[in-house]
Amino acid sequence: MARYLTPIRLGILILTEQYLCGQFASSGQLGVLSFIASHITARAGPTGKDGQDAFVGLDAHAVEILGPLSKCASDVPGRTAYDALLQRLWKLDGLDAVYELFERLGQVIAPGSDPEEMQKVVSRASPLSQFVRRCSVEFTRLQFADTQALWAAFVAWRASTHAVWAQRNPDAAAHYSEVASSSRDRPTNARRSMTEEEGRYVSAEDTNDLITSSVHHLQKMGTRVPDAMRRKLQSWIHEQRDAGVQSLQHFLAFFEHWRSGQYTMALESLHRYFDYSLIGKARENQDSACLNFALSWLLYLRQAKPDNRVSAFGSVSGLLGGVAGEQDEISFLKAKARETKHWSLLSSTLLEEAKLDMYTVPNMHPEPRSEAVTDRFQTGSTTKSVELIMQSAFVNVQHNLRTLMPATSLFEGAAFDRLAQSQLAARAHDTIQIVYGDQAPLSDRTRSLCRTAYGIAQSGRCSAGLDMLRAYLPCVNGVLKLEQRVTGFMNLLQLMGSLRNERLDAAAYYHSQLLPLRSLGDPELDFELDLLEIDLYVRRRDLDTAMKAVNTHIRQNEGHSPADIANRLHFLVLKSTIFALSGQATKGFSIALRAASTAARLRLLPTLLEAITALAIILNDLSEFDAARRLLDAALPMMIETRHCRLTARSFVTIGEAHVGLAGTTCAPDSSERIQQIRAAEIHVERGRELYARLDDTSGVLDCLVMKAQLARWRGDEQLAARADAQFAQKLRDRHEAAE
Repeated sequence: MARYLTPIRLGILILTEQYLCGQFASSGQLGVLSFIASHITARAGPTGKDGQDAFVGLDAHAVEILGPLSKCASDVPGRTAYDALLQRLWKLDGLDAVYELFERLGQVIAPGSDPEEMQKVVSRASPLSQFVRRCSVEFTRLQFADTQALWAAFVAWRASTHAVWAQRNPDAAAHYSEVASSSRDRPTNARRSMTEEEGRYVSAEDTNDLITSSVHHLQKMGTRVPDAMRRKLQSWIHEQRDAGVQSLQHFLAFFEHWRSGQYTMALESLHRYFDYSLIGKARENQDSACLNFALSWLLYLRQAKPDNRVSAFGSVSGLLGGVAGEQDEISFLKAKARETKHWSLLSSTLLEEAKLDMYTVPNMHPEPRSEAVTDRFQTGSTTKSVELIMQSAFVNVQHNLRTLMPATSLFEGAAFDRLAQSQLAARAHDTIQIVYGDQAPLSDRTRSLCRTAYGIAQSGRCSAGLDMLRAYLPCVNGVLKLEQRVTGFMNLLQLMGSLRNERLDAAAYYHSQLLPLRSLGDPELDFELDLLEIDLYVRRRDLDTAMKAVNTHIRQNEGHSPADIANRLHFLVLKSTIFALSGQATKGFSIALRAASTAARLRLLPTLLEAITALAIILNDLSEFDAARRLLDAALPMMIETRHCRLTARSFVTIGEAHVGLAGTTCAPDSSERIQQIRAAEIHVERGRELYARLDDTSGVLDCLVMKAQLARWRGDEQLAARADAQFAQKLRDRHEAAE
C-alpha cells in the first residue's frame, strides 16, 4: 500500500499539469489554483462534529470531489474546468499513461535559478512544486504490485464520472467502450468496482493523520471514538504496513480500552505503542543494537499474545523483505546477537527458540476434522527444547546474565513438566525462590510460585498451595497484572477444591469469579480454567455442554497461531473421555489413539499418560480387559512419578475394573484364578481410594467404596463389605454436613 499516493492525489496531479499548460481561462485560473491548494495543503484535522470531517474526501466519489471545478471556465468556450479534467482523466488508459504523466511532470520543476527557465517551469520552493516532487518520489518507490493496486483504485475512483464524461464526449466514450469491452475497466463494471474498493485505498499518511485526529478527539472531548469512524479506521489500518500507523493504532486502542474501563487491555495497548515506537526509532537512527533488542521483544510478544491482525513488523523476515517463517527470524536474531556480542539477546532468543520447539509443531496437511489433524504433524522434539534451554543457561553463566537466569529456570521447569519429570520441574521452580530470591524479577518469581502452588494442589495438598499463594499476595500489591495472576490461581485452587468436595454451587461461584480473568490473555491460566470448567460440566452430568466446550477449544486452537499442541491434544483426550462417559466408546477410541500416538512422537509424556488412561477406560467398555490392564501396567510407574495424583488414582481404579472383567470372562466360577483376579482388583481399588482420599475427592472415594463393598460380597467377606458400607454412609453424612 502506498505511503502517500492515492487516486485523489493522482487526479490533482492531472489537474496541476493542465493548469501549468494553460488550459484554463484567465477568469477560472484563480479558482482552479485555489482548488489545487486546498487539496495539497489540507491535512486531516479534528474539526467538525465528533471529528467526522477528518474523513471528508478520503472515501468520496470523484464526482463529489471534483464537482466545484464546474464553476471554473476552461479555455474552450462552453466547457468548464470540470469537463476538461474529465477528458484528461479518461484519456489515461493504463499504467504506461501514468508513467508518462510523471515523466512530463518531472520536466516542469526548475532545475536551477536561471530566470529564463523559471518563467517556463515551477519554482522548486513553491508548495505546488513540493507536491509534484513528493508525488514523483513516492511513485518511483512503489513496488509494481502497489502500482497496479493504485491504478485499479484510480479506475474505481473515476468510475462515478463516466456518465458525465460520456455525455460530453460521446465519440470518445464509444471508442472506450469498444476497446475495454473485454477488460475489467469497462463502464458496466466500473461502478461495481467503485463499490468494492470504496474506502479501502487510503495512504499511510492519511491513516496516520486520521488516527492522530481520533486521539486528539479522545483527549479533548473525553469520549470514545464514534463507531462509524472506528470501523473505517480499522478497515484502513488493516491495509497499512507503516510503523507509525501501527504505533498510533495501539495508542488509540489504549484510549478506547481506558475509556471503556478495560484497564488491563489499556496497559497492554500502551506497551505495544511504545514497542512499535521503539522499533521505528531504531530503524530511523540505524541503531542496530536497539533494533535487534526491540525485534526480540516483538518476537516474544507475538508468541505470548498471538494476534491475527496485520502488522508492520509482523515478522523479522517481512522487515528484511523476505517471506520466511519464525525459524528464520530466530536465526537472524541469533546471528546478529553473535555479531554484536549482545549476549542477553542471544540468551533470550535461544529461550524463544526453545519455546517455539516446545509449544508449536507445524501442520503440513490440515484437515477439516480436528481429531484427524493431530496425526499429520511433523515430528517435534521436547528434548531439543531442553538442549536449547541448556545453551541459554550456559550463556547466562558464561557472561553473568543474572536477570535472565530466573527466566531460564522457568523454561527448565516447563520442559521437565512436559517430560513427566515432576520432581525436576519442582526443583527448577524452587530455584527461583530459594537461590535467586529478591534478585529475580518479580514477574518470574510470581510465575514460579503459581506453578509450584498448582503442582502442590495436584499432588493432593490443595490447602497448602492456597496458603502459599495467600502468603505471597502482599508481595505483588500495587502490580495489577501480577496481583490478578496470583488471585486467579487462588480462585483456581478454590475451584479445584470445590469440585473435589462435590460442592458444585461453590464451584460455580468460583468459576464465575474466574471468567473475567480471561481478558488478561494468560494462556496458562486460561488453559487450567478451561480444564476445570469442563470438569464442572462433567460432574454435573451435563455432557452435551462439556462436549460443546471441548469442541470450541479445539477449534480455537486450530485458528490460533501460535498455539500449544499439548493443549490441543489434551482437549482431544477429554473429547474421547466424554464419548466414553456417554456410552459411545467406539467414537472416542480412534481420537484417543491418535492423540496418544502424536503425544508419544512429540515427547509430551503427561498428555500421553492421559491418553493411555482414556484408552484403557474405553478398552474396558469394549470388554478388552487384558489389553487395558497391560496398557496401564506399563504406564503406571511413570504415572506414580508425576504429581498428577488424580490421574494415578483413576488408573488404579481402571486396572481394578480390568481385573474384575478378566475374572468374569476368562476364569471359571469358584476357581483360584477368579479369586486371585478379585483380590488384585480389591488391591488396586483400595490404592485408588487412598489417592482419592488424599485429594479429598468425595466422588472418587464413594465410587471406590461401592466397588470395594461389591467385591467383598463377591468373595463372601460380609464383614469387609459392611465396613465399606459404613465408610460410604459416613462419607455421605460428612458431605451433607459440609454442604449445610
